[in-house]
Amino acid sequence: MALNSLAFLAFLALVLVVYYIVPKKFQWVVLLVASYGFYLTSGIKNVLFIIGTTVFTYLSGLWMQKIRDKQLDYIKSLGDGVTKEQKRELKKVANKKIHSIQVATALVNLGVLVVIKCHGFIFDGIDKFFTLFKWDVSDPLMNLIVPLGLSYYTFNSIGYLIDIGRGKHKAERNIGKFALFVSFFPSIVQGPLFRYCDVGVQLTQEHKLNYDNIKHGAQLILWGFFKKLVIADRISAISAHVFSADFVASGYNGSQVFFGVLAYSFQIYCDFSGGTDITRGAAQMMGIELPLNFERPFFATSMADFWRRWHMSLGAWMREFVFYPVMLSKPVTALSKKFRTKFGSHAGKIVPSVAAPFVVFFLIGIWHGITWQYVCNGLYNAILISSTVALTPVYTKIAKFLRINTEAFSFRLFQMLRTFTLLCISRIIVKAPSLSDAFAMIKTMFTSIDLQFLFGLNGEIFTYGVDEKNMLVLIFAIAILTVVSILQENGLKIREALDRQNLIYRWGMIIALATIVLVFGIYGPQFDASTFIYGRF
Repeated sequence: MALNSLAFLAFLALVLVVYYIVPKKFQWVVLLVASYGFYLTSGIKNVLFIIGTTVFTYLSGLWMQKIRDKQLDYIKSLGDGVTKEQKRELKKVANKKIHSIQVATALVNLGVLVVIKCHGFIFDGIDKFFTLFKWDVSDPLMNLIVPLGLSYYTFNSIGYLIDIGRGKHKAERNIGKFALFVSFFPSIVQGPLFRYCDVGVQLTQEHKLNYDNIKHGAQLILWGFFKKLVIADRISAISAHVFSADFVASGYNGSQVFFGVLAYSFQIYCDFSGGTDITRGAAQMMGIELPLNFERPFFATSMADFWRRWHMSLGAWMREFVFYPVMLSKPVTALSKKFRTKFGSHAGKIVPSVAAPFVVFFLIGIWHGITWQYVCNGLYNAILISSTVALTPVYTKIAKFLRINTEAFSFRLFQMLRTFTLLCISRIIVKAPSLSDAFAMIKTMFTSIDLQFLFGLNGEIFTYGVDEKNMLVLIFAIAILTVVSILQENGLKIREALDRQNLIYRWGMIIALATIVLVFGIYGPQFDASTFIYGRF
């Protein structure tokens, strides 16, 4: 069931009616039934995977909690006679057992994720190896489809276990409530990621019918539909054309590449953020606040700033569970001390800030897919962010020497354009037919310019799947998106500001947006959850 469909809206409306009619203590049961009903629409086989992850993680969490409780009860039974050293030793033993369970469960869950998502890459390599010996090896998993939301519920489950190990919250004893945390239907398609202590608790709380929640949630869903149906699905024809193998093989100039990557940048942003808006809006209508996942990434002034604004829930997960643990790990700490001794304190501080991004972005790269393009893109982002950290003092000195006013709007505009250019290179790396094609396209983008093409003077720009009329719709829609983004970037909360307007103006704006979606949205019977770019992750 696609989030961008009338079927989903009808399903959501039905869930909301039942959700607010039943006694409040049973609201979480309604959400659980709805979540599994929604998930069943993606295929019965897929449900086995999410059930497996749920049961295995649930039991591991209870086991970890039992160890922690036994340790605390034993310390309590010793009374006042127990020393600090004894407490420390008992905690150390308990934490070691908990850590072992935690690691084992995480490895199993990640193992399932890796095998399902990357079996094609793995078995292709095995097949090529055995071909050398003229042995025929068939892949029994080649027809396996990635279950809906596999990465999202896997990461949420791992975060849940880590937080139990850290003592942030106790293990959930009700398997139904834990199953709801794993399978919550609005977020299962493409996130955002969330933690049990933030969202899991909300899912089982009682929620009263609140007009503002219904209204603001519906407005956010409408905005998500606008971004997805009017912009993303329309502009996708351009990026598909420019990055097709046939087009690349036929020859191209830099302006065509830039046009294609510009289209793809808007496509992936409007597709992903639009889907997240629908997700967050649906949850808000139930009184549940999901974490923000995008914060106007095209206004980023550096690649580090971009990744703080893009897929924020994944960034937060990586920072909490990968970045900081890597920075504080023994090997990195030891290397930092060596650098501090040989090259000074600044060099010692740089080591953790350089090592951690490489690990994080390598993992983000292969999370998208185990191909050399994704690996290369991960390393590309890691190099950019690490070099920025390492060279910040140099940049500061250069700015002082050249008397650049770093607070001026012109400098910020330069930073934004520079970041967007670097981002375009990143997009080409993963979108081009091959890695060699990507390098060739990047080179051409800076060496071969055709202004007649870019300004539509020769008409070729309208032959890439979007004609003149649809191009005007795109320009108008992107202009609306830009204006709204500028207002938000300057601190205006659109929905709250709309509440303060007169009734006629407020409803006029909402009806106008709904009309644009209905008239100019791209619809079709082929849509399902996988049509969202990040739905397959």
